[in-house]
Amino acid sequence: MLTEITPIQVRYKEAEFGTDELAEAIESVAFLDEPLFEEAQQPLQVQVVDKLADMLFASDMVLDMLRDERNRIPPHLLAVEPQVRRLYDEVNDLMKKLAD
Repeated sequence: MLTEITPIQVRYKEAEFGTDELAEAIESVAFLDEPLFEEAQQPLQVQVVDKLADMLFASDMVLDMLRDERNRIPPHLLAVEPQVRRLYDEVNDLMKKLAD
């Protein structure tokens, strides 16, 4: 899918960025006829497990942030820890079932 940049868009962005910056930005844009992600070529189960791994990683990071003793964690953020822990555990269980 090729997207054409119209003269109106160029003038609008030119006012926002300046001519040199705009030209550089336009040159850096890649127009791809192929899918942006290679994962679309992978089997569906692999794609699902990959997204679950992203969720697992993100929930683990949230738990780490909530346990960080270097910062004072507000009570309203601490209140979400049990739900995030449950999410982590459920996603982990799902991944185990799908990876077997």
